[in-house]
Amino acid sequence: MQYVKIIKDNLQIIIVSFISLFLELRVIRLIGTEIRIFAYFSNLVLLAIFVGLGLGMIVKTKFSIITTSSLLFLLTIIISTNYIVRWPNLEFKLFSGITELLAPLSESYIWLQLQTYSKTGIVIGIILTILLFLMIVLIFMPLGQILGNLLQKHNKPILVYSINVAASLAGLWAFQAFSLARFSPYFGIILALGALIFFAKNQVEKLALIIIFLTATAFIVPRIEAKNITYWSPYQKLTLSPAFRDETNVNPQPGGWYLEVNNVGYMSLLNLSEEYQATAAAKLNQLYNNKPEVDVRFADQYSLPYKLKPDSKNVLIVGAGAGNDAAAALRSKIEQIDAVEIDPTIIEIGKKFHYEKPYAKNNVNVIIDDGRAYFERTDKKYDLVVMGLADSHTLSSSLTNLRLDHYLYTKESFQKIKDILSDRGVLFLTFEVTRPWMGARIEKGLTDVFGQKPKTFENRSQGVFGWGGYSFVVSKNPGEMDNLLEKNPDLSTFITQNTRNFSTSTNPLTDDWPYLYLDKPRLPVIHLLVALILGGSLVIFRRRFLGTSTLDVPMFFWGAAFLLFEFQNISKTSLLFGITWVTNLFTISAILLLLLLANLTVAKKLISSKTAFIFLIIAIICQYFVPLSRINSWSYWQKIIVASIFLNLPVYFGGIIFTNMFAKAKDKANALGSNFLGSVFGGFAEMITFLTGIHSLLILVVIFYTLGYLFANNLKILSNLKFRT
Repeated sequence: MQYVKIIKDNLQIIIVSFISLFLELRVIRLIGTEIRIFAYFSNLVLLAIFVGLGLGMIVKTKFSIITTSSLLFLLTIIISTNYIVRWPNLEFKLFSGITELLAPLSESYIWLQLQTYSKTGIVIGIILTILLFLMIVLIFMPLGQILGNLLQKHNKPILVYSINVAASLAGLWAFQAFSLARFSPYFGIILALGALIFFAKNQVEKLALIIIFLTATAFIVPRIEAKNITYWSPYQKLTLSPAFRDETNVNPQPGGWYLEVNNVGYMSLLNLSEEYQATAAAKLNQLYNNKPEVDVRFADQYSLPYKLKPDSKNVLIVGAGAGNDAAAALRSKIEQIDAVEIDPTIIEIGKKFHYEKPYAKNNVNVIIDDGRAYFERTDKKYDLVVMGLADSHTLSSSLTNLRLDHYLYTKESFQKIKDILSDRGVLFLTFEVTRPWMGARIEKGLTDVFGQKPKTFENRSQGVFGWGGYSFVVSKNPGEMDNLLEKNPDLSTFITQNTRNFSTSTNPLTDDWPYLYLDKPRLPVIHLLVALILGGSLVIFRRRFLGTSTLDVPMFFWGAAFLLFEFQNISKTSLLFGITWVTNLFTISAILLLLLLANLTVAKKLISSKTAFIFLIIAIICQYFVPLSRINSWSYWQKIIVASIFLNLPVYFGGIIFTNMFAKAKDKANALGSNFLGSVFGGFAEMITFLTGIHSLLILVVIFYTLGYLFANNLKILSNLKFRT
């Protein structure tokens, strides 16, 4: 009965905390899908949400929940529309066209995006981005204000903060349940609009919120053409449509299906069966006028690994996708095939729609996992490791700069592949090299690890066998490649005629700097520009935003340190357990649970803030000097238990200090609001990893935590200082 009473008395705090976290993740997912550039920079959306929640707790101006409801409805409509804006010498889709407008500013490569430079377009793109940012801020300000007011009125600060954390944890799991159930984010938005009715202050507000909810229910979900099938995987939006076949041979691709991710091309489910292969030679010869460098026997990039190493018995396919690589292995009579794919929805699509049904065969073992995590866990040896087109089109989380495939192409990853190859094993890596530095980094990493330069060549067929790409082939035993090519001189000639060379002066990718799609260590212009515009706006309009309120400086630095630590922690955890949605879910859940444990510690007065700060710094220093490779050598359950505690221990000690500061704060809303704004500062500081690497964040974390602690105790410190003249 006591717990029932606590829930009843704090129902508003529970609901607003739950809705804020659930809606936060829904908005990030939706915008990252429909405005594709935010699939690569989605932490910008997260920071806009933090600004909204933080300012909502601090500002004195009253905001109606109708602001959240109406702007959320408007946001959903405008980012999903295909309305075309025509400007002199410029044409773009409103809001969803931000990607095209800002892409020239991005040093980090954006897949299938034309880099059409236009000064006018860039200016328009920045303006639209600012408008989008402000709209998100205004959506979350009323929620922040509601939460701040409830925190301020409560007479038990530790209890109310614990309820806030627990409800946020529930919101996180609800979001993941929706993602796992493949629900559209539009459906989640509708449910959130319905829940907002709970916060109506009077009958007029309630009526307005009901009208918005009903209107949204009728119009918010975009109309999808009947010929397309849309799936929402835990990672991305996938749209399946029949592959276009041109019988005139202008585009003579095989039959099958075309799969888009976040509204752009991603992969095909091709019918490259033996029946099709019989007709492909004539098509290819007609397209290329019998050029010597185009040999139909080797033009199929999916079958080429098995022609290079025909004696392979045990094959691992990484980035198996919907089944093209596995189907080729089956046609080549491979005895045992392990197919690793991170996205379970893509596997489901392959099982249902691929013409050759490769995943239904008994000798194909499908493994839903991150490729790098599988390298760490497996003790099998493979004759051939095939890395398919594992190129990613999205970040692994809104809390990192990592794309889903970043850790696959580092030196450490190549070393793991070398370890799981048999003595005569071969790695056959295919990648769509669209920028020279991409190919150079892959080639350099393979050369350093395998002690030999890989055979690097390009294979195209103008759609006859799919999209093709660049192949990087290297053997564990340096002499094995020569032996294989001596046995197949025609294939050797084909590789020689299509060889491509890259600069050898580049640095290879590492687990600390895994940014394959960034040309060199640098602070990206688009990140800097947005940070300067936002930071400048907060400084210029400080009094307008904060009024007579002042930032709680210790809480500000605590927020900056916490988000930075969480970023690097998720990156490290991904190396231990894989870049999967499950890893992100359990990592963030562990952090929230540790915050609850910290609250209990404070309530029981078990550890003082001073002691907690000492242990906090010690824990971070230990993480800085203990190499992650040592932890990765532990058994799976050791990593689950010991590594999880070790990596998250600073959160616990930092949480103790935070809860003490929050409990003592006279203005609870201002304290938590300042903490959110500090997280925004930390979020922008995160971009330093592009320049210095991920591990360096720990130094910045220590600095921010120390500043926060010193500012929290400044009066006591200053009173003990004696100056002599």
